[in-house]
Amino acid sequence: RSYHLFFAAEEAKQKSFLERYGRPTQAQRMEAYTWMAPHYDQNVSQLEAGIADHFRKEVFADASGDVLEVAVGTGRIFKFLDASKVKRYVGVDLNEAMLEEARKKLPALTFDARVVRSDGHALPFSDASFDTVVGSLCLCAMEHPEKALQEMLRVCRPCGKVLLLEAGIAEKPIVRWGQRHLGVVPNPTHEWEFAYRDDNDVLGLLRACEGLKVDKVQTRGMGNWYLVWASHS
Repeated sequence: RSYHLFFAAEEAKQKSFLERYGRPTQAQRMEAYTWMAPHYDQNVSQLEAGIADHFRKEVFADASGDVLEVAVGTGRIFKFLDASKVKRYVGVDLNEAMLEEARKKLPALTFDARVVRSDGHALPFSDASFDTVVGSLCLCAMEHPEKALQEMLRVCRPCGKVLLLEAGIAEKPIVRWGQRHLGVVPNPTHEWEFAYRDDNDVLGLLRACEGLKVDKVQTRGMGNWYLVWASHS
C-alpha cells in the first residue's frame, strides 16, 4: 500500500499512457527499430554487458552445424557463437536498418555467414534445414510469438536444437503477481521505448508449441529471463 501511495503519480501516468496509445503495432515497432539501429549497439552495450550478454554466452555457445538466427537485429550474439562448432550461419530479420548494422560485422566472422531480410512468422526455408535455430530476445519482438516459435521448430532438423534467450513475465506466480501489482512488469511504456514486449508468457509459449520438447529451462534475475534448450519431441 505504501508503495502505491509513493508511486501513485507514476502509476497514473502509465495508465493514462496505455489508455491513450495502447500497444504499438508491428509497423510502429519496426519504425522504432529503424530509428534505433544506427546507434543501437552503442546505446545498449553497457546495459546488456552484465545481463543479456552474460546469458547469451551461456546459451548460444551450444549452437553448432548449420545455424539459423531469427530476429538477428544488429548481430549481438555473433561474438558468443563458437566458431569451432558453427559450420554455416544465416540470420534473418524483418528490419533492414538492423540488418545493415549486422552486415558490418560479418567480415570478422571465421565461418560462412550471411543475413537476409525475412519475416520470422514465415521463414523462407524448407523443413529441417538447420542443425540449430536460435533466438535472442526474438519471440518478445514478434507480433505472433507462437507462430514464430512453430516456424523455428519447423526448419530445425529432427536431431537439431532450438536455443532461446527470452524476457517475459516471471516464472513463479507470486513474483509474477507482485511485479504486476507494483506496476513493474508489464510496463505499458516498455514496448514503445524498446520495441519488444516484456510480458510474454515464455513457459506458456513453450508448452503450446506442437512438437517441441523442452530439454532444459533456466531462469535468471527475478525469473523474468529465460534460457531455453529445446528440440523435437
